[in-house]
Amino acid sequence: MAIRAPAAAPMVEDASMSSKHASIWLVAIVCFVLGCGVGLVAGVLVVKEGREFVANTFRSERTAAVDNPIAVERPAFRFQHAGNWKVDVGASDYDPDHSFSIDTPGQSFMLFEIADAQLTPRSVLEQHIEAQTSKVMKSATRTSFTKWGAHEGEGAVLEGKLLGLTPGSIRIFCFRSHEQTFTVIEQSYDEDRAQVEPGFALVERTFQLKEP
Repeated sequence: MAIRAPAAAPMVEDASMSSKHASIWLVAIVCFVLGCGVGLVAGVLVVKEGREFVANTFRSERTAAVDNPIAVERPAFRFQHAGNWKVDVGASDYDPDHSFSIDTPGQSFMLFEIADAQLTPRSVLEQHIEAQTSKVMKSATRTSFTKWGAHEGEGAVLEGKLLGLTPGSIRIFCFRSHEQTFTVIEQSYDEDRAQVEPGFALVERTFQLKEP
């Protein structure tokens, strides 16, 4: 279980004000809503790029600064993240209300995908799992869960080797609220888990939806 630091008065940061940090991983989500918004095919592709790999080989993970949180406020939701984590505003598909990632100083991240449609959480989850286990973590073990923070839905933790190389985990959770469907993905290496779990827990604990 992650150790959660006491909450502190957060600094305020609009998601659009963060700067992108160089990362060893390039993360992409491809979502297609099929006919009347009843289907979703989503994939998370993690690709090691040569130049970024060299640049980041000696970058190690750091403990999430949960005692100095940054608050993100959007029209539909709010949350806090660790003070030494950053929203990747430089991503080609960055959308502060629908698609964004929160990157750690190392190689872990959280990814949010928000669809403006009432999709079935179980179907969305299964399509994410299929994409992950076919491309990122083959032969993964799976553990199910049904609650993320204050939200109930469908979730799974995949454990195995990322790209067949390094032990790690991918945690996926999908839930629906009002006219939107939310997908949250956490990815980390096993060796970094103790340092990043408090940061994952902070986002999970503080993620709140606003009334439409």
